[in-house]
Parts: sequence; C-alpha cells; structure tokens
Amino acid sequence: MTTKNRLNDKFLTDSQAYAHLRALDPELPDHVWHVIIRYRPQLSHVQWDAVREFTIVNAIRMQPRTFETVRRLMTMSARFNAWVWTSTGTTLTVERVYTQNLIYRYLQERLPKHSKAHRWGLVRQLGTIAETLADTGVTRLPSLHRNPSRRPFTSAEVASMHSWAASLTTTLKRQNAQALLGLAGGAGLRPDEIIDMRIGDVDVVDGRVFVNIPGGHARRVPVRNPWSRTLMRSLAGRTEADEYIFRAYRFEEYRPRAIQTFLTEHPCKVRATVSRLRSTWVVAQIDNGLPLPILMAIAGFSTSTSLHDHLEHARPLDVADYVGVIIGEEVAR
Repeated sequence: MTTKNRLNDKFLTDSQAYAHLRALDPELPDHVWHVIIRYRPQLSHVQWDAVREFTIVNAIRMQPRTFETVRRLMTMSARFNAWVWTSTGTTLTVERVYTQNLIYRYLQERLPKHSKAHRWGLVRQLGTIAETLADTGVTRLPSLHRNPSRRPFTSAEVASMHSWAASLTTTLKRQNAQALLGLAGGAGLRPDEIIDMRIGDVDVVDGRVFVNIPGGHARRVPVRNPWSRTLMRSLAGRTEADEYIFRAYRFEEYRPRAIQTFLTEHPCKVRATVSRLRSTWVVAQIDNGLPLPILMAIAGFSTSTSLHDHLEHARPLDVADYVGVIIGEEVAR
C-alpha cells in the first residue's frame, strides 16, 4: 500500500471516529474539517491522545471558516492544551484550561525566547478562545504596531480627527468614524467593546448620553462632552436597537480587526487609534479629579496597575495645594 493510500485510510478512519464532533457545527466546510482531522502536532502519542478530542471540540466550536484560521487554532491550542495537561493534570474543560494564569505561565515557561510577534499572536488567539468559549477575560500583550506611549491627543489633534470624520465620502464611513471617536474618546471603550456595541446600548437621560457596555467588563458610562454629540451624530436616523453602531464585517478570529482595517483604509493626518483615544479619556478624568475607584469602575480596569501608564501623562500637581487635605483639616462644604 502506498503512503498516500495509508494517509487516506487514516483520514477516513479518524473522520468516522470523530464524526459526532463535526455535528457541533453542521456548516463546517470540508476543507476546514480536513485540516482538523489531519493535524498532527509535534507531541508524544500519549500527550496527543490525551488532548486531541478536547482540541478538536474547541476548534469546531470556534467556527473557523478558512485554512489560515483553523491551522492557527489547531497549532496554538494543541500545544497549549498538552502543556496544561502535562503540567497540571487538570480536567480538560475550557473554564479550567483557558485562564489568564495558565496562558501567561505557559508564555513564561515554554516561550520565553520566542519572538514578540509570536508571543503576541499566541496570547491573542488563546485569549479569544477563552473569551468565546469560557467567557473568561484575558489581558492581551501590547500591540506590536502601537506606539508604546500613552500620550493623550492634543486639542489640535482632536480637532483634526473630527474634521477627518466629517470629510469622509459616504454616510456609512462618516458614521463609523464618528462612532469610533464618540465611543473611544467619549467613553473610553476598548476595541473589543466598540465592536460589540449596538444602538440599543446607548440612551439619553436629561440631555446626558450614556453607553451600557456588555461583556466581561459590563458597566454604564456617561459620555464626555463634546464627544457625546459626535456619538449621537453617528446614530442619526438609525432606529434598529440591535444594529451594530460600528458597521463592518466582523472577522471571526479577531472581531476588532474591522476597526484596524477601517482606520487603515481611511487614513487621517492624525491616526485616531482607539488606544490613544481611550488614554486621552482616562487622563482627562484624572486631571478633572475623578476619584480613582470611580475611574477604575467606569474604565473597566481590574487592577490599579492599569492606571500606571496613564498617570505619567496626567497634569502635574503641587503638594502645597493639598496640605489641608493631607493633614485632615475641615473642608468647607
């Protein structure tokens, strides 16, 4: 029997053995299924036998539709699953395996010398699996393409971005740009939160605009002026509560990529990155004296360390102005 025939027989045998798993996603394309069943990682037979079904189930539940997506899913998750099983012996469930602690421990123990790009991609992929299948938040590594500085935008830069949004050639493009500015600059949303916001998540009370953010960092945030007017312009004439505020194709493996694609295809003299818009919003809240516990709550920060990169850009303060507060003098009310 030729090697090709042996491989075909092996594929048919495996395909039949795991046919019940394919039923988890009846619309799974044949070429994606072939990648899943034929995938063989560089692991011992014992390790692969222990984690193979768990790996296949997770890959199918992630609903990949392209060769690149499913190959990345299988490559990154299989080795991680095997490492967790070997290192901890934990029961293989997404809730137990795909945790921030284990993902970052794996990064430290198994991939300390890998490139920044590989480490960034791995955390993004494993984090997406955690959030999609286990509803568990995983902090991403800093983007490789982002300026590490959290420097807020200046007033002139903000004005330039508003002009850019108003100058785009179609209503859809203008409203998408206004949505990004209003949600990130006015309410400090992250890209993954912006991409999931719907029209029904915005409400107006006594002239004040609020956004209700779903997901792992659910919260209600008042939108700063004048960004609130920008956000409302993005919603003008739109009444369907379930419609996404930012309208674009959502990539299944990384939904916020649609935002990056939009900003790349419609360049502005001052690139309106969501990270710097969010930082501008955070620093403005600090400068305005908002109590840090309140800021952490409305920003969706889990720990106070998330503030460190923003505090260095806050307005300098003079200790002399706060002596009375420090020593406990009565404050006139």
